Amino acid sequence: MPKLEEIAARAYLYGLQQAIYYGQRWTYTQNDAKDNIVYSGLNQFSWVRKQIIPDYPVVTPNATTLYGAGFLDLRAGPVVIEVPEITDRYFSVQVMDQYGIFRMIVGSPFNGTRARKYILVPPGFTGDVPADFPTTEIVQWPALTAYGVVRMAVETGSEAEIKEINGYQDETTITPLADWLANGHKGIPQADREIVKGDFLIPDGLPEYQFGQVDKQTAEQYFTLLSVILNDPTMPTMKDSIMEADMLKQLETFNIGKGLTFDWAKLTAEQQTALETGFKAGFDNVRKTLKTNMINMNGWGVVRNDGGFETRWMDRAIIADAAWAAPDKNISHGGAFLFTDSEGKPFDGKNSYTLTFDMNDLPPVTQFWSIPIYSAEGYFVANEIDRYTVNNFMLAAGDLVAKDGKLVIYIQHEKPSDPDQAKNWLPAPAKGFRFTARFYGPFAPLVNGTYDMPKVVKAQ
Repeated sequence: MPKLEEIAARAYLYGLQQAIYYGQRWTYTQNDAKDNIVYSGLNQFSWVRKQIIPDYPVVTPNATTLYGAGFLDLRAGPVVIEVPEITDRYFSVQVMDQYGIFRMIVGSPFNGTRARKYILVPPGFTGDVPADFPTTEIVQWPALTAYGVVRMAVETGSEAEIKEINGYQDETTITPLADWLANGHKGIPQADREIVKGDFLIPDGLPEYQFGQVDKQTAEQYFTLLSVILNDPTMPTMKDSIMEADMLKQLETFNIGKGLTFDWAKLTAEQQTALETGFKAGFDNVRKTLKTNMINMNGWGVVRNDGGFETRWMDRAIIADAAWAAPDKNISHGGAFLFTDSEGKPFDGKNSYTLTFDMNDLPPVTQFWSIPIYSAEGYFVANEIDRYTVNNFMLAAGDLVAKDGKLVIYIQHEKPSDPDQAKNWLPAPAKGFRFTARFYGPFAPLVNGTYDMPKVVKAQ
């Protein structure tokens, strides 16, 4: 048996994704506070109906897509997701389980643009799946809960385009099968449905600490939540996982597990110290590994998201901590972090920088690329031109201008005095900042790190 603190550190890696899932489910389905903009209840999407700006409270958002996200509840049976025909832009519908594994990825790059409907069937369902569904659109789901996210590309950001995308959003629905059948085998628009509030157990302190993920959690809170998760009937553990079974057996040392009641106050001083030590070690390990274990793409850190979250707990924890709900597989889109300039120094808004692309060697994608800029903490920061990203749509529209075969992006806090530079200005926060590039439909060089992604160079 490993040492107690080693068990706790490993349990942090094991449970981080599930813990954030549980907290986010509370936010979306149970936290009906007026200032919670994502509250939508069960089986409904919370839609972002305008381009994301600094008032959006989620870390590392992308302004090049409009999002919809929500939690599916399959306790009463299957759930149907309907998507309209969308032929004029990228869109995707992706659904993950509590382990961060996307078991459904559909949309324009994957299976076409025509209108489709999908049915998620929970374990133990004994009824009949309606004849309306081809087998390619029947998804056998391993749990009674799921998280779905919809993305639709924003190319110009014009009022007319946003209105068009909002129309697509209105036609995208989540409907419990019983309601779908009663409605004539059609999804029910969200505007016609009441919010159904979640009824999941809320551990003491969850409303206060969950939104900041683990930054505000104590070891006691984290392991209390993990105990609740392991006793949640909507979130069963994996079948036939020796690795997980071993972890669960070790957690019983602390009375954490299915059918067990975890009580921090009843632990020995040695056990409490071990959980605190392991919690901190796990936290520090994830944050360190995020920056040191990514694929180096000319200084940009490419996340290792080629699947395997069943056993690659560190990869799973990194995604959960740095970009929760990002895909576990790069068949959809890839990402690359950048925290330092070409000299390895952290970015500072007191300085000016450039990012220079060769027009003959732009990021190779089938869909689009986007490079947002964030505060050091990962949020958009307001600026005078409301520009928070640069992307290939802006280049195609002439909002960014290439010269002599080069696309030079000027990254600085103050607006450049040169009109040509101002055209390609990406406003930087006054203090520290960072980037998380997105590549939708990436070719292999963007996920294996062989693409020559340009560095961000400090102006001399």
